Amino acid sequence: MSYLGAENRVVLGALLLIVSQTTSAAPAYDPEHTFQSVCAACHNPSPAPRAMTRESMTEIPPERIYKALSNGVMAFFALPLAADERLALAKHISGVEWNAGASGDLSEKLIQCSSQAPMKANAWQQPHWSSWSASLDNARFQTAAFAGLEESDLAGLELKWAFGFAGAATVGTQPAVVDGRVFIGSPEHRVYALDAATGCSHWRFDTHGAVRGTPSVVHTPRGPVVYVSDRAAWVYAIDANSGELLWEHHTDLHPAAMVTASVVVRDERVYVSVASFEENDASAVNYECCTFRGSIVALNAADGAVVWKTYVIPELPSATGTSPHGVPTHGPAGAGVWSPVTVDAKRGLLYVTTGDAYSRPASKNSDAVVALNIDSGEIVWSWQATPDDAYTNACLDEDTHPEILAACGPDLDFGSSAILRTLPDGSDILLAGQKSGVLHALNPADGTLLWQERLSPGGIIGGIEWGMSADDTTIYVPISDVWENTDSKGAAGGVIALDFATREKRWERSALPLSCLETRGCVAGQPQASSSLPGLLFSGSMDGHMRVYRSADGEIVWDFDANRDFETVNGVAGRGGSFNGGGVTVVDGWLYFTSGYGIFGMDGNVMLVFGPSGAKVSH
Repeated sequence: MSYLGAENRVVLGALLLIVSQTTSAAPAYDPEHTFQSVCAACHNPSPAPRAMTRESMTEIPPERIYKALSNGVMAFFALPLAADERLALAKHISGVEWNAGASGDLSEKLIQCSSQAPMKANAWQQPHWSSWSASLDNARFQTAAFAGLEESDLAGLELKWAFGFAGAATVGTQPAVVDGRVFIGSPEHRVYALDAATGCSHWRFDTHGAVRGTPSVVHTPRGPVVYVSDRAAWVYAIDANSGELLWEHHTDLHPAAMVTASVVVRDERVYVSVASFEENDASAVNYECCTFRGSIVALNAADGAVVWKTYVIPELPSATGTSPHGVPTHGPAGAGVWSPVTVDAKRGLLYVTTGDAYSRPASKNSDAVVALNIDSGEIVWSWQATPDDAYTNACLDEDTHPEILAACGPDLDFGSSAILRTLPDGSDILLAGQKSGVLHALNPADGTLLWQERLSPGGIIGGIEWGMSADDTTIYVPISDVWENTDSKGAAGGVIALDFATREKRWERSALPLSCLETRGCVAGQPQASSSLPGLLFSGSMDGHMRVYRSADGEIVWDFDANRDFETVNGVAGRGGSFNGGGVTVVDGWLYFTSGYGIFGMDGNVMLVFGPSGAKVSH
């Protein structure tokens, strides 16, 4: 998947030129010159895919911009800048005062819970949702007993509380809910444990990087443990009662490595999917593309020791030639794993969906579904959906070097997990949705293709993005197509319900007309992962609406517009926006979801919690 796409590949070269001119004899550093020469290529009024506009960045505190330039997603491009120059640039871009909060830590006013009773050992027999999916098959389906919600209950739902993420404009993280506690990661390098009914705080834990995946909360012999990953490629085991660190492990030493997926915990092992940001780094003209390889890492849940690590591209990258800019090139590379593994206990397999290749030769395991032996990590089979899809953001430099574009693939990798389901005859089927807009059905035993259905035009930010959900008969597919196919009439987006045994469309609902046209970032499209329960489907849209569809016929039976301000329990100015990334968590009649996706939609920074009317809310 592409992140923060560039309009050209002169970013690092421009920075080097700027630095060469800022010698002792040169004029004082000019941050506006840096912005216009380097940043504006992506962050102009019509931003590149996954990039924020300059107007949007003025609302971000300078501390956060400085962090991104120093050790975050833009650190590679800011390498030539000294610390004081990065600081000046951050202050110049932001329209917020430095230390705008009560402290330089972008302070929040967490209300400590009066009761700190430990979590119950039988909490996992009670209604809960832990990790990306409520089950290891990645169906994102909550049972009736655990959901505690029917269509007749929707009219009685009311907003109980909201939580604000200080300094954030994009959230996209799905919470876990276990034993009356919400565990949620933050784009501001934090994990929170909050009371599920009131939002008071049990603890806060600081991480090395932004947290994108849903925490996995597991009962272990030592007590309840939260396993969570971050975008700096670290994995943590945290005591769920106290918030104390039990262990941490850095999954990959490649400087561009990152983990966006939720970790999966089973039988005392933690399975971690590793992707990277090298696809964006390659837009720099002197970057030696590319050397990262996606992987799955199996860790011992007790101490974080590596049990096995499997690169989905087995071959080590080697020299392949020279770029048009005269820089050495390497390959094969890429095939990052953006989503959680799917567990098939019956066959002893893990199913992995992979990203595109970064360089040629493109690996046969890029844009693919790969099966690993759960015990050893050995690759058992692989099925490729799109061969020869080698893509980086260097592919956007067609004006300078058309030969680069001619060699680029379409960037149609997998961003969502495969879903394992059982057919009426007792056989199993593996369903994988691709950014191409195609739904693939495979035999999970050997990877044989059973059938394919094109559900949308697809594209770089198109097709099936963060994920589908499924019940016993039907798979529910939200459609993105945000970047390529959206227009003011809402051409992008919508949901399709498909009977996965007969391949018959049960229903299809197009995106509704946009009601947010006066808001910057208002677009159609539904890239957010959907969530299902008996009779109901939850799917958020980039237009700021969270909608519930009746599973039987696709009628919308609940609609909440989050495009507004919210008062938060932690004193942070809250705003709702686009829905993207992780979906809705439904537990015991309550809903938990985050809102805000400023990268190519409407800014937002809140988690919203809905419960039954009249339910008691008190700290």
